[in-house]
Amino acid sequence: MSEPATPPPKFDISAEALEQNAKSLVDHVQQATARLISSCADSIAADFANVILPLAAIDNEVKARVQYLALFQAISTCPGVRSASSMAINLVDKTYLSIFQDDNLFALVNRVRDNVSVHVMDEEDARLLNKFHWMFVENGMNLTGKCRDRFTWISRRLIELRVKFMEILGTDPGCLWKSEQQLAGVPLDRLSTGLDEDGRGTLYGIPLSKPVTNLILSECQVSETRKSVFLHSSGRYQANINIFREIILLRDEASRLLGFPSFAAQRLTQQMLGSPSRVDDFLQHLHDALKPLAENEILKLQALANTCDPIHLWDFDFYHTRMLQEQNNVDHEYISQWFPAKVTIQRMLGIYGELFGLQFKKVEVSESAYIWHPDVDVFSVWEEQKSSLIGYLYMDIFPRAGKFNHAANFNIYPSYLDPDGKRAPVVTALVCNVSQAEPALLRHTEVVTIFHELGHGIHDLVGKSKYAMFHGHRTVADFTEAPSQLLEYWCWVPDCLQKLTCHYSYVSPEYYKHWLRGQEERDVTQPPMEIPSALARNLEATKQLNQGILTLRQVAFSKFDMKIHNPASHHNVETMDIPEIYNSLLENTTGLRGPGNGYDWGNGYVTTSHYIWGQEASYYSYLYTRTLAADIWSSCFKQYPMSREAGLQYRQQVLNHGGSKDEHKAVESFLGRVSTPEAYLRDLGCHLPPPVK
Repeated sequence: MSEPATPPPKFDISAEALEQNAKSLVDHVQQATARLISSCADSIAADFANVILPLAAIDNEVKARVQYLALFQAISTCPGVRSASSMAINLVDKTYLSIFQDDNLFALVNRVRDNVSVHVMDEEDARLLNKFHWMFVENGMNLTGKCRDRFTWISRRLIELRVKFMEILGTDPGCLWKSEQQLAGVPLDRLSTGLDEDGRGTLYGIPLSKPVTNLILSECQVSETRKSVFLHSSGRYQANINIFREIILLRDEASRLLGFPSFAAQRLTQQMLGSPSRVDDFLQHLHDALKPLAENEILKLQALANTCDPIHLWDFDFYHTRMLQEQNNVDHEYISQWFPAKVTIQRMLGIYGELFGLQFKKVEVSESAYIWHPDVDVFSVWEEQKSSLIGYLYMDIFPRAGKFNHAANFNIYPSYLDPDGKRAPVVTALVCNVSQAEPALLRHTEVVTIFHELGHGIHDLVGKSKYAMFHGHRTVADFTEAPSQLLEYWCWVPDCLQKLTCHYSYVSPEYYKHWLRGQEERDVTQPPMEIPSALARNLEATKQLNQGILTLRQVAFSKFDMKIHNPASHHNVETMDIPEIYNSLLENTTGLRGPGNGYDWGNGYVTTSHYIWGQEASYYSYLYTRTLAADIWSSCFKQYPMSREAGLQYRQQVLNHGGSKDEHKAVESFLGRVSTPEAYLRDLGCHLPPPVK
């Protein structure tokens, strides 16, 4: 393999080696923590250099080693290695948590914080000190006596409940059986078959997993079947209902023990919006602006359905899909011919390189140890003209048994300054699951997904923070998605789509023959290499379709998150009718109807991990970051999407900093003003008054 001076890492690791690496890291953390505490036994020695910098070094070491160990949980084909990775993470996480449960270390950090001079720290140092202090506070270190004991018990119980909740989400959600007549319009080859009770008629199995239920809701022509699938899907995982309630109760109690009025108030102190009231105001502003748009969209859906009756929750996807096909002349299967997977990714990298001054070079791997599966591609990433190596980018886009089944960017090795002031190369991986037919062609939604996740990867690669704590997309929760959501815009601009596309018949002689075999006429003309402008414009025109309803659905989920995590009192949580809150918000916010007779018809909130492990008291951030992305796009890129000047400025002022600078100030500095949600609302199709000049 032709390699730069710093070769990529190897991934041929055994379960035993993973376990050994984890134990070695745990030993290092425990010994380094003990040395730090003993070296500051004399209170005079407790200053930023003697306490916070050694603590940062421990944190850097953990983040530099644990991400590699965690990767195998998501990508290994070997169950034993995946299991060893899970155990390794559990071991390291417990040890890392114990650092911030040490009274002696907390006393030292408190002493530094009380006596530190702001004149000896830059902004990143100050953020690091405050972050470390907050991590101790969140672990109840300010509490004493019975309050401390109770808080500790709650913390352990919450971990147990979270694990149990996630295990239930991993169980078989069940299956419905329907006849061919009940599944009119559905491609039946996607479903398994069986016999009815009489052993005569053929039935088709509908697993209540997201991909299959989405297929039924989008394609099935029989409303009663859609209703049945929707309601059964909303009623999955009932064992999680009581677990969910206990988690919400314990979170609220723990936050009140820490002195916060609610769990949301506690979480939001560390985020851009800062308080539940500001989140409520933000969500209400979106709701009020989008309601007229959504009402107009429902009228169009009713016209398409030829009915004056309400559009139901289980009917929306079906009519939305029909609108895409019939009114916008968009056939996603046909369009996918211009997105051969590997070529499209190369072209994506070309766009990122042009915008941000980067160069990507595919590494020809001759030794399997350098990748974890034959499908994986690896690229070395350089500053322009190959002036210096930044790191490595791995692309693992096809599904396989045992692999993480969504789309995500995994940091493997972060960037930070070592004691000698040097940086090791960043290593980052895109792990996605796109259609793996032959040839492998991407649907436009998959192109957007990969472009989005690649945005996280670029954020990772160009990060220049001093500490691993703030590297790349390690920002506050309500900023993390903004850079990637911004980059989705390039996937809708006709000129940029043409840069991304190459009809698969041009990729190789074999692909040309494959295309030719699929044509009915012998003398058919080969399609243009790039997607035709008219087709690209038709695709762009679908971007706003039913966005009022779809965005209000996200507003409903966000309002539910705030309702359960920001109650007026603890008694309010104890008496809360959680299913009614969830279902009533979903119906009344979107304007789509449920089955009627009240709101006791499902428990959709326990069928996802969002409120338990991921976006708890932060679900609104999906929407808030979209407002930031839309404002940056509209102000800086919309007129000239491939503006190199804007791209480099954005990289320097926003991406390079990661979480090392105040995210609000970074965006404000880049825009030259405070960000507002108006560009996002216009993007969705709202008719707003022109901005005041």
